[in-house]
Amino acid sequence: MEVTLSHGKGNQICFDCFECNKPALKDEKKVKEFLVNLSTEIEMKMLCEPVVIFHKHEKKEESGVTGFVIISESHISIHTYPEKSQAFIDIFSCKEFDFIKAENKIKEFFSPKKIERTKNFRGQGELNIDNLTEPIKGVTETKSVSSLVSSMKSIGFQATHLSKASEIIKKMQEEKCTIFLSFTSNMVSSGLRELFAFLLKHKMVSAVITSVGSIEEDLMKTHKPFLLGSFDADDKELHKKGINRIGNIFVPNERYEWLETQLMPFFKEMLELQKKKSKMLSSRKIIFELGKTIKDENSILYWATKNNTPIFCPAITDGAFGLQLFTFKQQNKEFGIDVTADMQELADLVLSSDKTAGIILGGGTAKHHTIGVNILRDGLNYAVYVSTATESDGSLSGAKVKEAVSWGKINETAEQVYVEGDATIIFPLLFYSMKENLRK
Repeated sequence: MEVTLSHGKGNQICFDCFECNKPALKDEKKVKEFLVNLSTEIEMKMLCEPVVIFHKHEKKEESGVTGFVIISESHISIHTYPEKSQAFIDIFSCKEFDFIKAENKIKEFFSPKKIERTKNFRGQGELNIDNLTEPIKGVTETKSVSSLVSSMKSIGFQATHLSKASEIIKKMQEEKCTIFLSFTSNMVSSGLRELFAFLLKHKMVSAVITSVGSIEEDLMKTHKPFLLGSFDADDKELHKKGINRIGNIFVPNERYEWLETQLMPFFKEMLELQKKKSKMLSSRKIIFELGKTIKDENSILYWATKNNTPIFCPAITDGAFGLQLFTFKQQNKEFGIDVTADMQELADLVLSSDKTAGIILGGGTAKHHTIGVNILRDGLNYAVYVSTATESDGSLSGAKVKEAVSWGKINETAEQVYVEGDATIIFPLLFYSMKENLRK
């Protein structure tokens, strides 16, 4: 970065650093060395030796190292919280300096997982903005989907958000986070079903949270596929012909008739299992048992059961599945589902994880169940939202990631992004980036 040295102007930048290297934060000698190195790196003249003191607070988590050095242009200060793995560094200068070099020096000494920056430039009217940010540019050549998505960062708008989503998911994978994949049933209506099945086959996600429409539609597709139609179809004519429309996807009534022939015998088996165990089964257990009946390797349920990856469905009585449950229970009053039983397994999964992450497509109960359970651990550490919903009506489906921070569902220091767009376009790009990361 080219820096204009104009005395009387300058940068004021504060770096808030999280998840740092703990030993370095409590080492007074290390902090002093950092202040000296930082001053040299950004070409500032020290007017005195740094003053560094370890402050021991009555609350251990509030203890830390405070450091300060006077430079000819102003000063640099630092305070650390070793128990919280946090450091806060302020650089006040009357001349411009290379803040990228400053940030790199911070990373070298304290290895923060996340840095938040607050910048204030004196004399902005005379500053050359070209030196302070990245240029917008298109992508004309690429070697792979992942390199394309990465390069889209410079395009702007939602392309930039998509690129950031890919970067965050890569970190989820590298740090071996417990990854929750959340999606609404219309995603399974579409061709995303096979992509989800691939992720489950290769154990690339730790758990799925979805609506019951996903369960029934995945099962129906093991019989016959859904059909490509049109948004502009005559819905009255479709109704007369026994065809149901999901956007531009057609689902003939025959698929639902077949579903009934599969579910009724299955519910009877679940009733027998309930009697054998002398207790009602959980939603998760019923879905797991349903996966045992499937042979289709393009099925989400098939791979979830084969790899024992839990599928949680907080609203199992919704949809055609729920209607068949109701019908079955008319003749089998003793049959029931313990819808609260899943919470223990889900809570254990959240609390036993070093870090949790969410890939959340769409909204509804699946989205809320995913972020809601993470309140137990001060929120998700990573979050990628993909949605077309709006936040203006206050709905959960349209709520941005930042709203969940206020509830403690997303951690304050979480790396997160909201990509506004159709998941059938966005997710395949993210999927192929994930797939390529798997090979590295």
